[in-house]
Amino acid sequence: MPAMTELEERQIRNYVASQTPRESGDEVTLVQKVSRRRVAGRKHDIYDVWMASGQRWWVITDFTNLYSQDEFQSIEQVFTYHLGHNIVVREQFNMEPDEEQVKHAGRAWRRYVGAVDAMATAEEAEDFQAVGIRCREVLLALVRDHMDASWVRIPGERPQDANAKEWLKIFANSLTATTRLRRYLTAIAEKTWDLTVWLQHYVDATELDAEIVLGATQQLLKTFTLLRVSHEQAGGQRCPECDSYQVVEESSELVERNGHFGTLLHDECVTCGWKSDEKFEQWPRERLQRLIDYATGTWSPPKKSMDDLEVKEEQDDPQSD
Repeated sequence: MPAMTELEERQIRNYVASQTPRESGDEVTLVQKVSRRRVAGRKHDIYDVWMASGQRWWVITDFTNLYSQDEFQSIEQVFTYHLGHNIVVREQFNMEPDEEQVKHAGRAWRRYVGAVDAMATAEEAEDFQAVGIRCREVLLALVRDHMDASWVRIPGERPQDANAKEWLKIFANSLTATTRLRRYLTAIAEKTWDLTVWLQHYVDATELDAEIVLGATQQLLKTFTLLRVSHEQAGGQRCPECDSYQVVEESSELVERNGHFGTLLHDECVTCGWKSDEKFEQWPRERLQRLIDYATGTWSPPKKSMDDLEVKEEQDDPQSD
């Protein structure tokens, strides 16, 4: 195990000082590097830290955290707990956006994943500050991607593009139909933006600070995505009998009405069985002809031209590059 350098010792002293109450007056008196473990390609250094009060801490790196030796008496016990804590943190933050998130906030989610990746290798205060910068860019990407969307309602003068707080407030007003949701989205948007700016400039930033900002950013993105989906589906009706949202459109087989062919459509409630009046939807001539051809056995898939076949052969040829 490599010997502990003066810089390394100073960093551990500063870290413990940043994580313990300053008003207590307790100070670090001794730092000893007692072990190094490597798990899944990640290096973890373990330190035994003595305080003037007699309190002792384990400090373990990547992600750096400290643990009371009153609660964890052995290295094996504390290191096992530390690895489990890291797994929970990574699972909490390192997530791939789902289909709805990609559709409604894809670029912002990709930038968020970049912020999580930066957190995974952060060790110093400036690294944690950089997480704040990345989270700030997440919110700016969200604003840039939606400021000109059709659903956005700008009540007065258009804000400057970089005025993220004002744009997020406009998004909240545009996406929500109730006062409570509007206030909630506005509040978390403003507070999340303020947190990212604060972390960016906080010279004593710690791992905990960066985790909090990551969590706030993720929550804002999730809330925005849910409201976008809800806004897009706002036209969905409720059952007039039982108020259920489980109303689906049902269609009949091909029918004839006044010399025209088409389908009878109606809405039906899955919960109580209510049905709306039927409406007739006429089929286009091309669709009807395809059905006739298929039923009589005269339909065949369109033939590919020689040009199409040549293109397909080039794509399949491994030497075409």
